[in-house]
Amino acid sequence: MGTSFPSIFNNVVGPIMRGPSSSHTAAAVRIGLLARRLLDEQPRQVVATFDPDGSLASTYRGQGSAMGLAAGLLQMDISDSRMVDAERICREQDIEVLYRIAKLAISHPNTYHLAVKGAGGAEISLVALSTGGGIIRLVELNGEAVVDDSIYVHPLLPIQPQGGDSLPFATPEELENLLAGQGGSLSRWASAYEAALGKIDVQRVVELGAEHFTVMKDSVASGLAGTNYNDRILPRQSDRIASAQQQGLLIPSKLVNSIIASVTAVMETKSAMGTIAAAPTAGSCGTLAGTLTAVAERVDGGAESMAQPVLAAGLIGVFIARAGGFAAEEGGCQYECGSASGMTAAALVELMGGDGQTAMNAASMAMQNTMGLICDPVADRVEVPCLGKNIMAALNAVAAANMALAGYAHVIPLGQVIQAMREVGEGMDKRFCCTCKGGLSTTPEARRIHASMNAATPSGLDTTRGG
Repeated sequence: MGTSFPSIFNNVVGPIMRGPSSSHTAAAVRIGLLARRLLDEQPRQVVATFDPDGSLASTYRGQGSAMGLAAGLLQMDISDSRMVDAERICREQDIEVLYRIAKLAISHPNTYHLAVKGAGGAEISLVALSTGGGIIRLVELNGEAVVDDSIYVHPLLPIQPQGGDSLPFATPEELENLLAGQGGSLSRWASAYEAALGKIDVQRVVELGAEHFTVMKDSVASGLAGTNYNDRILPRQSDRIASAQQQGLLIPSKLVNSIIASVTAVMETKSAMGTIAAAPTAGSCGTLAGTLTAVAERVDGGAESMAQPVLAAGLIGVFIARAGGFAAEEGGCQYECGSASGMTAAALVELMGGDGQTAMNAASMAMQNTMGLICDPVADRVEVPCLGKNIMAALNAVAAANMALAGYAHVIPLGQVIQAMREVGEGMDKRFCCTCKGGLSTTPEARRIHASMNAATPSGLDTTRGG
């Protein structure tokens, strides 16, 4: 849920989840779970209404919102392996889930209007937003505006923010002032920030960082071992790099090729409903996980030592989240893969022993290079061109990290880069913001793939394919 002071583990590195999209799948689970808890009884009927001009009207099937909403209504966790069967389980439990496309007064493209009836006669209505990275915000309950949704945070997120009064800093500029006076690594300040926000021990913050890296590393291993899932565009490909390298077919660069394979493996795990850590989103989950895993193989250190790069990445994401979030539906893939590239660049500087200011410089350079990146998924799936953009973001992060470590001038401070990215996003044509209405999404081949994978989305109530 939303908070004015983002958390590394609530808003940036995570959630640990299954599904193709954090803003569509994980957020839908949380919205369904929230509706179930507010109803306080077994649902009998749920009508979900999406605006035709928003992102959900065209993507709620392909990107897992229908599956996620059903899972939440069944009180499943976002990492539950049964999610793929959630709609079938809803039918078995006589929970009817209907989808309606109708014009609404919405201020956000990821807006859910739900009308819920319970088996015992209770009824509620709610309006909730998915703001990116699996984070949701309740804005209306039973026709009344919700001003403070913090009461719903604790059951849904790993960290319960206690307020910003004791935070050591809140903006990139404030942190840069601290770094100029006191120095230190980015992970040191990230730990201090998260511990103060959640009123938890620094050691617990480090433990969470280590746990998240373990999930990332496991997602690489799972993908390399081989995945399969019927509802996806791309076949298994992550094993092809090693094979081609052994045959001498590739341009020599063991690290680059290892990163390509690792990023691909994470994306394949995601697309097969395996467990991943969204960082900062599921659509961009391959960038940080694949790059860190590949580089860590060449740097000594156990899981706990890898917590530091994760925390460094998370702190860069905190600044981005506070400026507006990671939803590609609002500003294109610069908000997802672009943010992930900046976060990964900072993580790599941390891994190589660079100081906090150098890590922030690396993030600035990486994000300058991805400004204006659009989001145009093919056939509603988070695969094409998402895989290539994750790999591009990963290799851009390596270049930016090395440039920063070598002392290249970043020129534009990180905070100003984030604000410029936000300005670009606000001015971006919404056809290119994960609506599947422009870019590669509408090419003839993309339309052919879409037709072969999806039945036409009906107008009015989607009852035949609902839960």
